[in-house]
Amino acid sequence: MSEPTNKLRYEFDQRIGKLQKSLQEQNLDGALFFQSEDIFYFTGTGVNSVLVVPSNQEPILLVRINVEKGRMDSLISDVRPSNGLTTLVDVVNQVFGEKKIALGISFDVINLSFYHQLQRQFSNTVFCDIQPMVWCLRLIKSDWEIAQIKAAAEISYKGIEGAIGILEEGISEIKFQKSIEQIKVSYGDEGNMIQRGSNNRLPFGVVAFGKNTSIISGNWMTMTSMGRSPSRPYGAGNDQLKKGDLVVIDHGTVYQGYHSDEARTFIYGKADKRHKYLHSVVNELLETAISEIRPGVSISEVYLQVEKLADRYGLKDQFMGLEQYGFRYIGHGIGLEIDEPPLISAFNKKVLEPGMVLAIEPKLIFKNEFGITQEDTIVVTESGCEVITSFPRDRFEV
Repeated sequence: MSEPTNKLRYEFDQRIGKLQKSLQEQNLDGALFFQSEDIFYFTGTGVNSVLVVPSNQEPILLVRINVEKGRMDSLISDVRPSNGLTTLVDVVNQVFGEKKIALGISFDVINLSFYHQLQRQFSNTVFCDIQPMVWCLRLIKSDWEIAQIKAAAEISYKGIEGAIGILEEGISEIKFQKSIEQIKVSYGDEGNMIQRGSNNRLPFGVVAFGKNTSIISGNWMTMTSMGRSPSRPYGAGNDQLKKGDLVVIDHGTVYQGYHSDEARTFIYGKADKRHKYLHSVVNELLETAISEIRPGVSISEVYLQVEKLADRYGLKDQFMGLEQYGFRYIGHGIGLEIDEPPLISAFNKKVLEPGMVLAIEPKLIFKNEFGITQEDTIVVTESGCEVITSFPRDRFEV
């Protein structure tokens, strides 16, 4: 890590302290963590490990492979080698004894088979879901976390800038994507994005040309193109660029484990009046969302103001693919994972707070024709917000 170790150690100590306070408030004896991003958040390392956090004692990191690497990277002091579940059982018994205890785990990242294993091994233990608690802790980013996201955003800018320079007629989506990846890696991008659920690694993001910009096959209203086969129906395919094609680049960039998220839509060649108009509308939708982002504003209000604007333009059905799929959202939180709370939706009544980091991604999707999207990563500040992805939105013709 780039910051002085003592400064970072203090930050990670604070995180553990807040977690332990929350555990005590919920009458839990401790917590077990199995997911790499949760473990990194509390220890500073993402090595293959299990984190044991008693509510009133020092945490213990059990490293499955290469404990020396774990000790070198970790910002907690008690790092031990592990032989798997047997070691975990021994450590839990040492820490808590034979009494009946309640431990928190994250139900969303363990499968049923492993949960049954835990129940068999810890017969005196009641397991409770603490992922909502952990999300509350991770929701507000520190200055250090925001600095990593800003660094990722700088790499994102360089990736898009470099990408425009290699666009040429006949280049395939997949070749274009791989070229962007190489550019970004040369500036420090760490590669695969993280999506929650079984330590899911996602590819680069999305590159789409022409009609493929209207195709949706991912988890949310993301333009996904065709993919390269029916078994991988997401991401860049083999279609080649033609004059007049729209070009969508929607990519996450990772630095020190933290993501930025940025999308831009271009047209290869000269744009007609319709494309120019719709591109300007999407920019206005994004600017409207940004103007609403400040502490104390309801998240639903951010969404609703943008939806109202789309409706005034007569584009509500195309907004976020609403006519086709009915999902009323416009963005998401971002941090150690590409998709984090809060979901920026019509139904989320939570209010914005300083330190939240959001990815706002309005889009217009015209079925079987094309789609246009713009996306920025935004930090909620004490007085409003700061947009930290910075490639010019008005750049369209390339």
